[in-house]
Amino acid sequence: MKKTILSLVLFTFILFANQFANAAQPQEIKKEAGYISLNGNKEIEVEPNFAKITFAVENTANNAQKATADNNTVSNNIITALKQITNSKDNVIKTTNFSVRPVYATQSGKRTIKNYTAVNSVTVETKDISKVSNLIDTAIENGSNRVNGLSYGYEGEKKVCTDLYPELIKDLKNQANVLAIAAGTSLDGLKHMNASCNMDNYVSNGRFYTKNTSLDGAVSESTTTPVEAGKVKIRVYVNADFYVK
Repeated sequence: MKKTILSLVLFTFILFANQFANAAQPQEIKKEAGYISLNGNKEIEVEPNFAKITFAVENTANNAQKATADNNTVSNNIITALKQITNSKDNVIKTTNFSVRPVYATQSGKRTIKNYTAVNSVTVETKDISKVSNLIDTAIENGSNRVNGLSYGYEGEKKVCTDLYPELIKDLKNQANVLAIAAGTSLDGLKHMNASCNMDNYVSNGRFYTKNTSLDGAVSESTTTPVEAGKVKIRVYVNADFYVK
């Protein structure tokens, strides 16, 4: 029993002695490395290689069935006509929205259904930019009464981004090096980096005008709808933090 108590006391003494020795030794204080934080962007303009056009057919009728049937007839005519000037390899034609809604009228304080409006949206995606004008004209001639949008894009965006990233990162590193030298130090590796790339929402700075009406509402005598594709901007962003010694 005495031997057990003596061993316990000895162990406790050694434990406290080690803790005291460790506390007495100077501790190494790690100094947080400084860093330079920079961000930048680089962009390039490219010729678009695909276009997206959305046509709409809107009509009204006394009942929902007739509004739908009339709309289907016109929409099918448009799709058939568009297919004749496109091919399945370079073009996609699809219905992107269809709706039928009642139109209300209020008389003597009573709200009743006046008629029904049907709207069908057909979107064409084409890789043949030269056909955009012809597609617009064909859709309008076959019954489309609204062109909801025309946008351009570039297929191959990722390849462009891959080419731009090294150039931008090199520029940022050169800037960081200049700042480090000015501060009397030098770069000592990369702390953190994030990057992103985008295309201007698939929309170019181009314009288009329907041939049906001019600014004063008169019917235009132009034989085709003039379009201008413009350029598509692809832009990369990089934020980088560089350690300094």
